[in-house]
Amino acid sequence: MARVLAISSQVVYGPVGLNCIVPALQSGGHEVLALPTILLSNHPGHGKPEGRATAASELAALISALEKLGAFENLDAVITGYFASAEQIQIFAALIARLKCKIVLVDPVLGDHGKLYVGQVVAEAIRDQLVPLATILTPNAFELSWLTGLPTENREQAIRAAQSLKVVDLIATSVVKSASELSTLRISREQVETITAPIEAKVPNGTGDFLSGLYLSGLLSESPQSAFANAMRLLQKAIARSKGTSVLDIAPDVSRKP
Repeated sequence: MARVLAISSQVVYGPVGLNCIVPALQSGGHEVLALPTILLSNHPGHGKPEGRATAASELAALISALEKLGAFENLDAVITGYFASAEQIQIFAALIARLKCKIVLVDPVLGDHGKLYVGQVVAEAIRDQLVPLATILTPNAFELSWLTGLPTENREQAIRAAQSLKVVDLIATSVVKSASELSTLRISREQVETITAPIEAKVPNGTGDFLSGLYLSGLLSESPQSAFANAMRLLQKAIARSKGTSVLDIAPDVSRKP
């Protein structure tokens, strides 16, 4: 069992953020320390939420108390998701650098469908302060393009953009393969693994958070290749169950030396 620090949003209704990341990690038997960057009544897709971001002073106090308890001792990994302010990112970037974990998964929650849904200052802080600390990145195609300034309109472009970041391990989601298919790519220094699935309507929110948590959960106990394949299977199973449809039979297509 590993010990993981998970940093992201917390909602009461409409699971995203920590509501997806924590159970994904716990399903692998791992201990999770969950630190919320914001607490909301619901995901904004269900209407205007009530709640507020965790103030920088509150986060600093929480971190200090946890350090005094020794909660960060023997920490195996850190996973980050949604941030509400650049001040939060500065605090956690300093903490992550201090912890020196071997695995730091950064899900750069910036936007989708061609636009940012966080402020420009927050997006820039993620790019400039968190991405350089990451050993694993899990952007969608838009986020990968925004981070690199390169196009990601197809598999080949996404691979080139990922390689420009020089991250050891990167999973790019929502990469267009055709008018009816999207691919998820795992891009490492040795190979590219591609899993393609049909584009579906009304996919539930939080799939990116869930995939990041599942991949990290597997990675802590098995090879990256197995962790990726198993995470994608579980994600597709969850999507199918939420929609009441049949589960897709998927397998990665692997190409060497991208």
